[in-house]
Amino acid sequence: MKKLYAWVLAIVALGFLAGCTGNREQLQRFNQIYYSGEQFNQAYAFSKKMAHKDHSNALLWDLQQGISALMADRYRQSIRALDLAELRYDHHHNLFSRSLGTVGAVLVNDNVRAYTGNVYEGVLLNYYKAIDYLLMRDPKDARVEFNRANDRQRRAKEFYNKEIRKAVEKMQQQGSNRLSAEQSNSQVQEILDNEYSNLNDFYAYNDLINPVVSYLSGLFFVENSDLSKGLDYLKEAYGISHSTTIGEDLLFFQYPSKQRFTWIFIEDGEQATKKEFKINVPLPLPNGIYDASLALPQLKDGVDFRSSFSVQVGQRHKKFENLLLLDALIASEFKKQLPYILTRAITSTALKVGLEAVSNQYLGVLGGLFSSIYAAASTSADIRSPALFPHKFYILRINNNYKQAVHIFADGQEIFNFRFVSCKASTPPPESQSFCAHQDHLLYIRSFENSGRVWRLW
Repeated sequence: MKKLYAWVLAIVALGFLAGCTGNREQLQRFNQIYYSGEQFNQAYAFSKKMAHKDHSNALLWDLQQGISALMADRYRQSIRALDLAELRYDHHHNLFSRSLGTVGAVLVNDNVRAYTGNVYEGVLLNYYKAIDYLLMRDPKDARVEFNRANDRQRRAKEFYNKEIRKAVEKMQQQGSNRLSAEQSNSQVQEILDNEYSNLNDFYAYNDLINPVVSYLSGLFFVENSDLSKGLDYLKEAYGISHSTTIGEDLLFFQYPSKQRFTWIFIEDGEQATKKEFKINVPLPLPNGIYDASLALPQLKDGVDFRSSFSVQVGQRHKKFENLLLLDALIASEFKKQLPYILTRAITSTALKVGLEAVSNQYLGVLGGLFSSIYAAASTSADIRSPALFPHKFYILRINNNYKQAVHIFADGQEIFNFRFVSCKASTPPPESQSFCAHQDHLLYIRSFENSGRVWRLW
């Protein structure tokens, strides 16, 4: 009898854990603050508070407070928060093969596990730290961050080829007494074919190389007297994007002249996030075939705030080039994760169905009721993800022409303007909207629905 009561108590205790859905309300609240228009200090304070309270999502909150601080021009706070995020990110990924797939998490849902982040997030956190350092006029530390960002990109392929495969095998071993590896693989492939076929469109990003990171890194190294390294990154960015702008840069830096340029990067919109959907799958277990419900994550398309950007110099107009749809990079990584996510969900469901069968057999109606309630309550997909990165990245390069005014437009509405002026060595730094014609410059813009941020990186 004591054994039976222990079973019931265990089910009830795990049921409390099943209520964890990854603090969805708080994450949604952050997004509302962040995108409500120049509320970046409030977003920073909110995410900092949540990082201390919500330990399972501390990485996500540190990342969000770091980017919020950057948007609020609080560069040192941004670096401090992103440093914490990087420590957590590296810790989770270094322990990936050992920490993934613990039975407890499988019996509940993935929301009870610590948020471990995605490769694209790890790359971008170093990318934005580099931007922080550039804004603080610290090219030495910016160089370190660009190196780290690109190193993460190189290691991404190995991570997914080795660690995800090992994690899938571990999941199959945990569920082997209920569901064979062959059955699991068959069901995973069927779900992939039926529910995620649209992810096949993003083959260009199979190696998870972000051309924006490669491009800005390349320009930085070229501008900081490391031509060979800079050209390698520019070639990488061009090989992925086939961008006309990057192609022109490659030709120029291989055969340079005295011409000086201003590059303009624009981020716009809100990245793809995740949503939950449920499907029923047949599970052939030893004591029969069960119709089981799976809760799975699915990508929700990002949104544009503006449809196009252009520049006017004198009477000449030129449109910005779209360098990256971030959704495509996110989708490519998500597709690599899916075999693990689906295997884990199927294994979890098989274990819960088996628990229901045992409860019905040995604990009677009450035990069966508890186990059924628990199974339903704990079937929840892990849809945690940041929402603060842009939907698209745009680029443009213009020639520096003395006394020329430059007007930047979003959907025909001017969002920024500046003028090239003559500067001498003894001349103090020009005003924010005056650029020295004889120097290269890089302007960085983050476009929001009703506002925007503008920085000069060099």
